Amino acid sequence: MEGEERRIDEKTQEKYAHLISILPKKKSWGRYLHMYHGFWYSSFVLNGIMSVQDNFKADPSDVLIASSPKSGTTWLKALVFALLNRNAVDQTSKQVMHSLNPHEYVPFLEVQLYAHSRLPDLDSLPPPRLLATHIPYSALPESTRGDPSCRIVYISLDIKDVFVSFWHFLNDGRHDSHEPFLLEEAFESYSDGVSPYGPIWDHQSEYWKASIERPQSVIFLKYEDMMEDPVNGVKRLAKFLGCPFSVEEEEGGVVDEIVKVCSFEYLKNLEVNKEGEIQFGKMKFMKWAFFHRGVVGDSKRYLTPEMIERLNMLSVRMTCSSGSSP
Repeated sequence: MEGEERRIDEKTQEKYAHLISILPKKKSWGRYLHMYHGFWYSSFVLNGIMSVQDNFKADPSDVLIASSPKSGTTWLKALVFALLNRNAVDQTSKQVMHSLNPHEYVPFLEVQLYAHSRLPDLDSLPPPRLLATHIPYSALPESTRGDPSCRIVYISLDIKDVFVSFWHFLNDGRHDSHEPFLLEEAFESYSDGVSPYGPIWDHQSEYWKASIERPQSVIFLKYEDMMEDPVNGVKRLAKFLGCPFSVEEEEGGVVDEIVKVCSFEYLKNLEVNKEGEIQFGKMKFMKWAFFHRGVVGDSKRYLTPEMIERLNMLSVRMTCSSGSSP
């Protein structure tokens, strides 16, 4: 069958289940995570990743937003969507941002589009297709890493802030009853690299290397730099995406308006992001949970000096392994 009626056959689903069952596993963040090619995943995420690897075919016009979880993904989705749709939307996408949550505009491949036995009909989407993923660079389908390939926009955040943001997100935003994750226990797993899509330092390092080797296809953005100078960050992003701002747009305040309507505080206060939930695979999260604080350096409020030093050492390890500093 074609399009949305196409399904993964039973033998393929059995193959995925068998592969997952024989992988090394550890319990972390309230569930078992499985080691697959150097990274840790829950079983339903890994099932989606395998389906993406087998079925997704990137188009050269695709734009893929990539990140590790809780690294500024929601903000980046809003920015990229506004940039690519600013001419069609006009008034700098203000009305569009009021309609849907950024994760509804830009779905994740492995936990939304390919999370079920029914395969998505991506061929029906007009170019450029705007998609997202937390999949490590080395595990992406070859069609996203070939030449020519789609553009990949990666955003990173200090691994200390990522941990605290992720801890808050899973404790506050999950739409199910569960015991709170204790900070100290979660920290031990995280700093050992045993966390969803972890180790995060390897995740960031892979995309950093790709951005150095293939700068025409991969851009590596730092959340901290984007927050410090969002106007120039957005202009750099627009140029990379092949839709630079015209002089008239800059003089007319289009860049400033996009920065404003996609800002953390603006999105957080929209009614569309205050109510409802979003399904990621087998889990549901409240929309408001994607807008906790968004503050650089928030980890200092929660981590001990010893915890900070431990993660700083892991950041040094990432720098050494990549040969340069992201």
